[in-house]
Amino acid sequence: MSGSFDGPVSRVILTELISTEPATGAMLWKGKAGDADAMVANARHAWPTWAAMPLTSRIEAVRRYANRIRGHSDKLAELIARETGKPIWEARTEVESVIKKIDISVKAYADRTPQRQLPSAPNMRAALRHKPHGVLAVLGPYNFPAHLPNGHIIPALIAGNTIVFKPSEKTPAVGEFLVEAFNKSGLPAGVVNILQGGPSVGKQLTANEDLDGVLFTGSAQTGIALNRQFADRPDKILALEMGGNNPIIVWDTDDVHSAAVLVVQSAFLSAGQRCSAASRLIVKDGLYDRIVREVKNIADRLIIDEPFSKPAPFMGPVIDNQVADGLTESFLALMSAGGR
Repeated sequence: MSGSFDGPVSRVILTELISTEPATGAMLWKGKAGDADAMVANARHAWPTWAAMPLTSRIEAVRRYANRIRGHSDKLAELIARETGKPIWEARTEVESVIKKIDISVKAYADRTPQRQLPSAPNMRAALRHKPHGVLAVLGPYNFPAHLPNGHIIPALIAGNTIVFKPSEKTPAVGEFLVEAFNKSGLPAGVVNILQGGPSVGKQLTANEDLDGVLFTGSAQTGIALNRQFADRPDKILALEMGGNNPIIVWDTDDVHSAAVLVVQSAFLSAGQRCSAASRLIVKDGLYDRIVREVKNIADRLIIDEPFSKPAPFMGPVIDNQVADGLTESFLALMSAGGR
């Protein structure tokens, strides 16, 4: 990534992004950071027409998008594997989730948003109906760069909102692929807009007063900052899906092997880069030695390799050297605190 320095504290503003494959270090994608205000203006201009379009037409549009993803599923899975480092088998499951989200969202909209008559006093009429919010920013993560932002974008589009989608600066190529799929599916110009860039571009986007909401998936640190930023703005929708420090508990069980398999799967799928991944193991005293021994035996047999290697790996590398260094520092801190 290249950029410039802004102000006395030397805050780096990224102007050019380069995405490299975690497994090989090869350059995968190169592009310029975008203009958040211009993308919000595009989405605002497109919103009245999109919101006024019949629901059936909006559903037809996202179904065309699903069909396009289905027709290019191998290409998208390969791109996800290359840009994230995850095994190709796991990337394929992510693409399947992208496609399935359309039917799930159509059903959910029908179940949750029908106009309903409400109890009211005599000679009065009360009804509940739903309207789109307007222009929504979707901030995507790097661990599931297609599935998770797609999970925000599809329901928002069905409901009549327009989108400014900022992918993680670590997975810009997958983000670009998704938006191209929307555009080539016949969605009107400006309905889905891509905004590439780093944290400074994200801050410019969320600071835009013409946004009607922010749908975020990412780190707890950024989510907390967004929560503070929008705490006094009840007029704007804010959805935050953040990482956690998740325990997995092994208590009364005679099947130590199956329990250990579940522990290893939870901890190491996606190289541990899941908000749902187990971070801590809590074990009943009488099971401790057997569970820890079996978890270690299984973990030692895991295949860790490049995404397209054979035999297929269970997991690949983490997303970049910064994340790898952070994991190493955490390991050393645990060992120095008495870990073994």
